[in-house]
Amino acid sequence: MPTISLASELPKRIVSINVCADQLVATLVEQERIISLSYLSRDPNSSWLGSLTEKIHINHGTAEEIISLNPDLVVTGAFGFRPTVSILKRLGYRVLELPFAKTIDDISTNLNLLTNAVGNNKKTNALIDRFYEETKKVPISTTEVLPLFVNYETNGWISRDDSLPNHIAQRVGFNTIGRQYEVLTSHKIDLEALLILGPDLINIGYQWNESPALVSEYMQHPALEELLRRTKQINVPDPYWLCGSLKTQDAILILKQAREELFSNRKN
Repeated sequence: MPTISLASELPKRIVSINVCADQLVATLVEQERIISLSYLSRDPNSSWLGSLTEKIHINHGTAEEIISLNPDLVVTGAFGFRPTVSILKRLGYRVLELPFAKTIDDISTNLNLLTNAVGNNKKTNALIDRFYEETKKVPISTTEVLPLFVNYETNGWISRDDSLPNHIAQRVGFNTIGRQYEVLTSHKIDLEALLILGPDLINIGYQWNESPALVSEYMQHPALEELLRRTKQINVPDPYWLCGSLKTQDAILILKQAREELFSNRKN
């Protein structure tokens, strides 16, 4: 059974079982208070934490292993490991569920939820203040000229309209296929259609170049090579915006700079 602590006491044994929660916990909480992070925290295609997790125990989200860690706070996301979350709550463990971030405001909400649960300190306050200041520098664009941005994933998947990548792109002044065509779910688009649309800026997600993956052959398609030859590209690492975190501000700055360069080139 969990150790009962007073509500006023800060949790000292914090466990995350969600890759998005990992990135907030590892950034805002002192390492000695983190008992375990999810195994995806060490996956460079899912998380940017890298060496920050080397000395931290990892878990696979099962109820048995989480209970054995005797946590006084378990942080998770809105999806995944629902049976584990249900069991932990039923047994009286304190569980903080962070909603999946689809906007900058959602990230701010999650930062507040987590800091309210784990407590503030000078370091976390400074990090959060910097995030707020950086995002304030990116006002919602009011220009009528909206270049088309595409976040193009393996096998032709594009981001849905209400996704964090599309929100960021629209925030800094891009149109997106998701908004232009009201794509409400993740959607697959063939290369020929993408060529006809003629995006001004494209981001290619993780390319799965490792053979013998079939998607590695897809990324070498002549139509895609032609598109990339004539279109400005950026490289936003997937972990920057798969989850909403403090690192998302880097994705914002990459898109903001790309837009400025596009308009600068048009003037020259």
